[in-house]
Amino acid sequence: MVELNTIFADMEAEKVSLFPYEVGEEKSVTLEMNNQYAIFLDTFRVKTVTETKWILAHELGHCATGCTHKVSSSLDLVEKHEYKANRWAIERYIPFEKLSVAIQEGYAEKWQLAEYFDMPESFIEKALNYYFVTKQRKLA
Repeated sequence: MVELNTIFADMEAEKVSLFPYEVGEEKSVTLEMNNQYAIFLDTFRVKTVTETKWILAHELGHCATGCTHKVSSSLDLVEKHEYKANRWAIERYIPFEKLSVAIQEGYAEKWQLAEYFDMPESFIEKALNYYFVTKQRKLA
């Protein structure tokens, strides 16, 4: 299970500030200025603790990898940065070894893995795709 306290501890270790703030159409945004990072989270638009954990894990991935971009950046750069943030969050919070153990214990469906890790099913789907599709293609 991914604990919110673990994510907060990682944010503290990375010296990332967290601010509750309305950020327009998005639920969250990460800003970098002078190599310092802040995550702005619209707490009124986030519905569950599970969703909060996924959002913070993803945004922390931007901070940990240094992958932030200007709003006017090209789509391919934005996609690269989103991928790197997701990859960092997956490897940190759903490591392959723990995912393998969960599957061996019988948690075979995405919804079961989502409950096991207490993360959204969409995040589990990204993790499964990363480990079993993307990484396999790189090995081939």
